[in-house]
Amino acid sequence: MSQTDTNSKENMQYVNERRITVYPSDFIKGIKKLWWTCILLAVFAGGGMFFNSYRSYTPKYTVSATFTVSTQNSSASIGGISVYSFYYDSTTAAQLASTFPYLLNSNLLSDMICEDMGISSIPVKMNASAVSGSNMFTLSVTGRDPQLTYDILQSVIKNYPSVAKYVVGNIKLTMITTPTVPTKPSNSSDYVTDGIKGAAIGFAAGLALIVIYALSRKTVRTKEDVRNELNCEYIGTIPQVRFKKHKVQTDRSVLFTNDKAGAGFLESVRVLRNTFTNALGDKDKIIMVTSTAPGEGKTTVLTNIAISLADYDKRILLIDGDLRNPSVAKILKLNLDDMNWHTETEKYKIADLEEYNISFMSIDNSDLRKQRFINNSEIRHIFDAVKDSYDYIFVDAPPCGLVSDALYIAQEADAAFYVIYQDAVRIGKIKSGLDGLMSTNVKIIGCVINGAVSGLAGYGHNYGYGHYGYGYRYGRGYGGKYKKGYGYGHSYGYGYGTPEVPDYVEEQRAKEESAAEKEKTREKTKQAKHPFKKNKKKKDAGDEEI
Repeated sequence: MSQTDTNSKENMQYVNERRITVYPSDFIKGIKKLWWTCILLAVFAGGGMFFNSYRSYTPKYTVSATFTVSTQNSSASIGGISVYSFYYDSTTAAQLASTFPYLLNSNLLSDMICEDMGISSIPVKMNASAVSGSNMFTLSVTGRDPQLTYDILQSVIKNYPSVAKYVVGNIKLTMITTPTVPTKPSNSSDYVTDGIKGAAIGFAAGLALIVIYALSRKTVRTKEDVRNELNCEYIGTIPQVRFKKHKVQTDRSVLFTNDKAGAGFLESVRVLRNTFTNALGDKDKIIMVTSTAPGEGKTTVLTNIAISLADYDKRILLIDGDLRNPSVAKILKLNLDDMNWHTETEKYKIADLEEYNISFMSIDNSDLRKQRFINNSEIRHIFDAVKDSYDYIFVDAPPCGLVSDALYIAQEADAAFYVIYQDAVRIGKIKSGLDGLMSTNVKIIGCVINGAVSGLAGYGHNYGYGHYGYGYRYGRGYGGKYKKGYGYGHSYGYGYGTPEVPDYVEEQRAKEESAAEKEKTREKTKQAKHPFKKNKKKKDAGDEEI
């Protein structure tokens, strides 16, 4: 089997899994986003059905009378005179009930009732029923007017036997329940029940919308999504970081230099750094970062890559190229007014950050110069002026899914990488942003998944630190809605296989190992010169334990 066939099968398997996989987080997001639709639909549907039922409700009154049925029978004559007797007959009662509708349809009974009542038509509903297994027979009349309904029943009782004799012969009806004028409707008002049913239906419709939303969500969660959905290289994952709440003020910066950010975060930055540098070409010096929407953490990812590369004696220049919403200074907690700028021009200023061993460039972002800078060749002049002084120049560009500023920077950059916040932006919007970036012909190294959460799409253990989320609100200038901050938790990917380690990485590791060996040798030398000091310390420690 060829490699192409194998890849095609893997892609088809991924597509099938993608179609049937629904994450619980999708439903949670759907509930958070659309919970109000359930309430709104419940109110509208319940109120509509309540009003409709209340408006269409018409009270109806029922009057009924029950009789026993007896038939007339002739026996032998006595003295030439026929003798007639009546006996109770259950069969006749059932026959009367079954023939009653036909009698009504024949108009014979109706005409007699109309003539008796002095009306042109009968505005009620009449019914007859027999009690099973007995000779009891019930007549009932239902209408809107209680008095008229009662009067019509009396007319039916008066005229019915004379009509029924043509069907069953001579009968005798004996009333056992006397009808009265009704005072309460026989049909209860159901508008409250209908309102509750409508509210339940509306709420169910809202839940259906949430389910549809969850099933239709297509966002990037895993490295397979990057490769198969975006057709782009995957270069790493940055996990979500949380900090414990402390009464004492602690450093909550999500930076490579902050050990409190967690082992998972620090290790993921190291892995991303190595994969990133391995993907760069020999001539790739100016590297930009962008994303689809504000708040995906591109500035934090780029800043940490720059700081981690500075550990290997690389000259790094970090440029805050997001003129509409500069964020690098916020992350590094820089006060631009008090900084010692060693290079100052009309367009930009450069200062060395000894704490991070990198250089930082701030570009003039005044409203009068903003658009002119982005739309002409001045950015090329800035890059030409500084690129020979640094090994890498990192540019924090604006999100390419909102404004075109990033595309102008990409035309002058050597390479670019794309930051995607996990499970935040729809794949269609990400594709649109990548297509715009590709139109500039810049080399796209790949995509970084940021803010990976433990348990989502198979991510590993959580190196979380309490429930204090860290991040900046990003993108007021763009009107963006993503306020997720630069989250992180523990999970990271290694791309395609194990990357080759650059030579300068090996050299740094060798220096660290050499320093560690020298420290061990010094300790052994001290112990050899003063053996009793060590024993005394152990003894003192033992005394304290006792």
